Amino acid sequence: MKGTRLKRRLTIGLIITVLAVLISGCGSSNNNNNDGAANTNEPAKSTNTATNEANTGDNATAEPAADLSPIEFTINTADDKLKWDTPITKAITDKTGVSLKYDLSVGDQFQKWDLWLAAGDYPDVVVLDANYTQKFKDAGAIIPLNDLIEKYGPNIKEKYGKYFNLLKDKDGNIYSLSGVNKSEEAAANSTANFIVQYDVLKEAGYPEIKTFDQLYDVIKAYADKHPQIDGKDTIGFAASMASWTMKIEFNNPVINALGLPDHDRSRIDASGNVTYNPVSEESKAYMKFLNKLYNNGLFDKEAFSLDNIATKAAQGRVLAAYSPGWFLGDAEASLRNSGHPERAYAHIPIYFSEGTEDHSNTLTPTQAGSYQWTISKNAKNPERMIQMIDFLFSDEGQILTQWGIEGTHFDVKDGRRVLKPGLIAQRLADPDTDYKEGFHGIGTGNFSWFGVGNGAKLADGDYSTPLTKDMVIANYDDMTKEVLAKYGKQVWADFLPPVEYVPGYIWQLTPPESTKVEEQKIDDTWRKYLPKIIMSKDDAAFDSNWKDMQDGINKNGLEKVEAAYTQLWADFNAKYNSILGQ
Repeated sequence: MKGTRLKRRLTIGLIITVLAVLISGCGSSNNNNNDGAANTNEPAKSTNTATNEANTGDNATAEPAADLSPIEFTINTADDKLKWDTPITKAITDKTGVSLKYDLSVGDQFQKWDLWLAAGDYPDVVVLDANYTQKFKDAGAIIPLNDLIEKYGPNIKEKYGKYFNLLKDKDGNIYSLSGVNKSEEAAANSTANFIVQYDVLKEAGYPEIKTFDQLYDVIKAYADKHPQIDGKDTIGFAASMASWTMKIEFNNPVINALGLPDHDRSRIDASGNVTYNPVSEESKAYMKFLNKLYNNGLFDKEAFSLDNIATKAAQGRVLAAYSPGWFLGDAEASLRNSGHPERAYAHIPIYFSEGTEDHSNTLTPTQAGSYQWTISKNAKNPERMIQMIDFLFSDEGQILTQWGIEGTHFDVKDGRRVLKPGLIAQRLADPDTDYKEGFHGIGTGNFSWFGVGNGAKLADGDYSTPLTKDMVIANYDDMTKEVLAKYGKQVWADFLPPVEYVPGYIWQLTPPESTKVEEQKIDDTWRKYLPKIIMSKDDAAFDSNWKDMQDGINKNGLEKVEAAYTQLWADFNAKYNSILGQ
């Protein structure tokens, strides 16, 4: 969800909660960012007509007369740049009467949620991941939304269409809402997850980098020549072990390098068997790569602290890293804004071997990411919040939040919305433009404000977002275009394999209750040994530390956990196929 997974501009900004919900009470890739999301202050004028006409067709359910009296709801976020005083958010208030007061969560997000739950003191709207949605539901802290959606949510139902029942918990109730994915193609701003600085590629003569060995060679050559950048030590390869980032930085690179879909720490074979990736031979090989970097002074010395990659990347001294676009945040925009476009990053796939078949570029039926919106029992007038969310799901709301205000952010030419050049230039000059205009909101997947997906079309026949290949290219600076041209590409998405569709990801599902203790012990063991393994002084120490980690994880119930997740995945797919009649 972002500095944390909460800051999803994307970040993360990660969950088919929708689907998970089916299995154990709640539900929870590739690398789509939120950078293309647009803003609005008022509803688009010429598009409003089409939207209103659509209400007699695709939104046929009659709505109760809307209450537009002013009302404020509190909502949690870890993104300290969000504010309600923007053109788009003001327009949302004008249309619904609702405004949001952001409750900033600083520090460990999960600890904060636990404290809220223990004290019974939480915001009106609680944005949670799948696991904590289940916890809050079990504690009676959040309310069922079925009746509210039935009465006040025609647009929610219309947008979800055949996937609506995927929102339902096993008890038949809906406890959370997240976006639905109506797109039919990967976003033009999708990127691979390994990054290499432009200047590193330039000095190396723009080589093809496909393997870890090739990546190591270019990093070492540049770092040897430039031990410092702007007076600070060069970081050959950065990483971060803070809280949830450990999974992203030390597990996901292995999954990506194998060309597999992102199932978090799980790997799923063709028969549906789930295994724990951090103890795999490929994980050992990746740790060996990091160990080699470390012993040669190329690995981030502070990787095991709470510092994040984005902060260091914004300083221009990180040569390479594993960093999804949303994880990198505004670091690249900051570099360009400070006059250092050569320190920005190429986004390329890296594999264990050049012949790897890549199946990592996937889409799911929903845009549920790491977070979904729930309404707490403390909220007064919850129907007003559902009315606001329903507006966001409407075509009018989609245009407002994803395109902006007609005449201010976009024009309509030949029946199609076109972003104004001024907005594009403003975004290039100021990395905070989308915050100031209101395009950035609390996301529920890859989009702010319950966006329905890049490539999806609304009732007027036009796209729901302005994120096209041409728009992405228009937002590139000259150096980015130059680097891409060296590789015969137009956008970073051109480095990705064809998109594949999957029902969901296992990390979107509520974890099995029966293995919570074992999972925590396994994670603690993994976290304990990672630094030891990476900092091993020689091969013998590396092998010894690796074996100690494997033994510890096995003793803590790995077999039981893998069996539970194998069953969870089987149940999920059976329910999914049953609901969709497959």
